[in-house]
Amino acid sequence: MPKVSLKRAVPLTAAQAFAIAADVASYKDFLPLVSRSTVRGKVEEQGPVQRFAADLMVAVAKLGLHESFTSQVVVDSSAHTVVATSQDGPMKDLRAVWSITSIDGARSTVAIDIDYQFRSKLMQMAAGHMMDYAVKRVLEAFEGRGRQLYPASALPNI
Repeated sequence: MPKVSLKRAVPLTAAQAFAIAADVASYKDFLPLVSRSTVRGKVEEQGPVQRFAADLMVAVAKLGLHESFTSQVVVDSSAHTVVATSQDGPMKDLRAVWSITSIDGARSTVAIDIDYQFRSKLMQMAAGHMMDYAVKRVLEAFEGRGRQLYPASALPNI
């Protein structure tokens, strides 16, 4: 299964970076190509771990592409991870992991690792050329969200 990974140090505390990654319902507000993000049903909590389903719609207007899928999401505030898995819609298999690690009191490392396989071989071939670029854009949008929510952290413009 193809994999895309990217890691970047950001001038956000681990708690701030984790709050952005864990706010799945707000992905539509800042992530490129995500036109809808909804937490569906009950959020189950077991200590520092939350489990829930999330519906996402990814849209590429230029290609007339609008795909919806549901992910099972596990948010672990003690490990500072958000893991989403799906075998729905266009995805034969998807595992996306956000990992946040503290560098010091004011900075953290944000890593995103995505393993993916589309049902359509054509979509898989097309995605192979675009996924690295898309993940870079996702991290740029993540940093933009950090500047918006935590202006005192003074994230530099990209």
